[in-house]
Amino acid sequence: MRGIHCVFLLLVFFSTVQSWDHFQFDITFLCELNDRTKYNVKIEWWEKDTIFTMAGAMNGDEIFSAGYKPVAYISHDCTSDRKRVDLVLTLTRLCEIGHTCHYRIITDITNKWGREDLAPTDFHHDNMDQFPDFP
Repeated sequence: MRGIHCVFLLLVFFSTVQSWDHFQFDITFLCELNDRTKYNVKIEWWEKDTIFTMAGAMNGDEIFSAGYKPVAYISHDCTSDRKRVDLVLTLTRLCEIGHTCHYRIITDITNKWGREDLAPTDFHHDNMDQFPDFP
C-alpha cells in the first residue's frame, strides 16, 4: 500500500513541476474622455484558479489544467466623475503550461467597472517578438 502512495505522490510531483513559464502583457488602455489628458491606473495580474500568491514567476498549474487563465485586477479613474473604480478583466485565451505567452491588449476603459471577459487583440505563443503596433 505504501508503494502505491509513493507512486501517486511522485506522479503528482512530476506532473506539476515544469520549467518557468513566462508571460508578457503589452497593453494599451484608452481613456476617451475629452477633458482628460491624464488618468491613473493600477493593474495586478493573477491566475484565475490559484488560491495562493507567488512573486515573480510560475512553473506549473494544478494537475489536469488546460492552461493558465490570466486575470487583470485594474483600478482606474478614467470615469466621468473622476472617481476610482475597479475592473476585473479575464483573458479568454489560455496560456498553455510550459510555454511563453505574449499578449497584446488594446481596450477602452472609459467608464468601465465590474467584471468582463476579454479576448486579447493579438497573441504570440512561444514567441516574444514585438507586436508591430507596440513600441
